[in-house]
Amino acid sequence: MKVTLRLKILLIVSLMLTSIILISFITLKEIQMQTNSQLYQVSDIEHKIDLLSSKLWLLQQYHDEDALVQTRDAHEELKLLLNKKLFTHKNKIIIVANLIRMNANLGTLLELSQKDLESQFRHGITSPAGMLSARYSMTLQSMNEDLGKLERLAIKDSEISQRKILFAVILLMVVGSAVVMALTLFTLKTFNTNLNALTVGIKDLAKGNLNSRIEIHDTDELSILAEQFNLMKRSLEETTIKKDQLQLEVDRQTKELQQQREEFQHQANHDSLTKLYSRSAFEEQMKTAIARCGRTKQSAALLFIDLDRFKAINDCHGHAAGDAVLIQIAQKLLQTVRSSDIIARIGGDEFIIWLEPIENATQVITVINKLIEEFALPMQYQDVELLIDASIGVGFFPIDATELSGLLKVADDNMYKAKEIDGTTFQLTNKATVGFSDAKMA
Repeated sequence: MKVTLRLKILLIVSLMLTSIILISFITLKEIQMQTNSQLYQVSDIEHKIDLLSSKLWLLQQYHDEDALVQTRDAHEELKLLLNKKLFTHKNKIIIVANLIRMNANLGTLLELSQKDLESQFRHGITSPAGMLSARYSMTLQSMNEDLGKLERLAIKDSEISQRKILFAVILLMVVGSAVVMALTLFTLKTFNTNLNALTVGIKDLAKGNLNSRIEIHDTDELSILAEQFNLMKRSLEETTIKKDQLQLEVDRQTKELQQQREEFQHQANHDSLTKLYSRSAFEEQMKTAIARCGRTKQSAALLFIDLDRFKAINDCHGHAAGDAVLIQIAQKLLQTVRSSDIIARIGGDEFIIWLEPIENATQVITVINKLIEEFALPMQYQDVELLIDASIGVGFFPIDATELSGLLKVADDNMYKAKEIDGTTFQLTNKATVGFSDAKMA
């Protein structure tokens, strides 16, 4: 039941109780007025009886025609008053009927008084006048007694009517108050239950819990509010899920872009075939390496390697065979030198190796001899074994040059000198040979 409906019921019940109180007051007022009216009517009858009694006293005292006429007038007035049907209650009607009957008896007695006046008047209890006087007194006494009963009955009926009305009002007030209290307690209980549920839901929302829902057990306004609250949490949950999904998608795409960027960066810095450094990336690496060696006063060596008989392999077996040779050469270079050394492919069959740091020429020659051993091993392409030679030129930092261009020129010149000798050979500059001792660079 909705709160507004319960409030309307409470308002209606309150209005009904107020109306009952007003109606009861009006009814009591009417009963009081009716009782007063009946008492006034009893008073009028009493007044007429008293008047008739006084006239009868005069008649008994003076026994003349004027007193008789006055008594008959009083009797007639009482008769007219009693015949007006002043009362509706059965008991009261019976009493009034007795009064009418006794008043009629008085009329008969007045006829006897008329005859008594025409005869000789005698005093005494046993005389006709005495007998009439006694009967008058008895009748008037009976009428006064009935009149007292009528008055008491009117008062009693008024009390009973008022008591019934008060009892009904009290009963209705108790029932109405019970209804109001029950509705109030039920409304308060429902309100507290739904309010507590809303409070729990708000606390869950404050904690970030969007999965919980407020349980709805009624259809009042707070339940509607709870339902709207659930809809809001469901909408927030869906929005959060979409946001999380969007964030995941953004993270995924960001990761893919980062991977692509790294791949692009790697492709830009590395040879696509051998995966060694490209010429531009090697030059960037060398700037840092030469600056580092100059700062730390360390020596290094630059090896310029050019493959011999490589063109013949391409011409005889195809470019695929040449690519396979280049890949295997790159692997031989990587396996021979240190991981900290720099290797690059700067041309079709030209490679460069930067060895850092070195202490003497012997270290460099040892590396070159390992390379010569590797180059002497045949390379497999499909079912064909391929042999290749290499010419190696060496430039030393800082003996031969302190810049990359100078080192490349020295190494290139030495490489061409090595080409003049058959097989895989290498060449050093005389200055470099003189500048090295067997133990340490001078």
